[in-house]
Amino acid sequence: MANHQIRKQPRGAENKNAGQNRSAACGIPGECPREIPGWLVAVDNVPTLVLFVLGFLIMGRWSALLALAFLVYCSSAIVLFWALICTSCHHYDSGACPCGYGRMAPKLFKARRDADFRKVFKRNIAIMFPCWLAPTLVGIYLLRYHYTGALLALFLGFCLVGYILIPAIAKLVGCKGCAIKDRCPWMS
Repeated sequence: MANHQIRKQPRGAENKNAGQNRSAACGIPGECPREIPGWLVAVDNVPTLVLFVLGFLIMGRWSALLALAFLVYCSSAIVLFWALICTSCHHYDSGACPCGYGRMAPKLFKARRDADFRKVFKRNIAIMFPCWLAPTLVGIYLLRYHYTGALLALFLGFCLVGYILIPAIAKLVGCKGCAIKDRCPWMS
């Protein structure tokens, strides 16, 4: 049997090596170790949750079953996003993803490092479109034929969150400090 010595690393060295391992895993030296703080992940995700709730309320004005189906679809779309898109992202299995999906996707899905992230993203992002489109179309229909002030408020809130706030947060906060934003199809 060989005699192996175990050397203790100086305090903090294990964190540095963990970052180097994540960096090597993502294929972008020095870029993936960026850790997005939890409050910023919340800033990125809370508006999406609000969007889904507002969409549910709008859809519920037409049909409770449709509203429930909408929530199931939105939840499934997020999980599909992790499976189809996040598994090819450079931030997979790292804390560098402003959505926190880089930490969630590896819990359920294996990485697909051989895939071109730009192509994968563009091919699969449409799974999220119904989360915006369905409440927009139902809201327009309901405003036209069953107008109420409360419905107008829900619809305006949905549009403000979905079409202004979420893209602004992505551009000004989530994507702002990202080292790979010039190679990411989300904001380019």
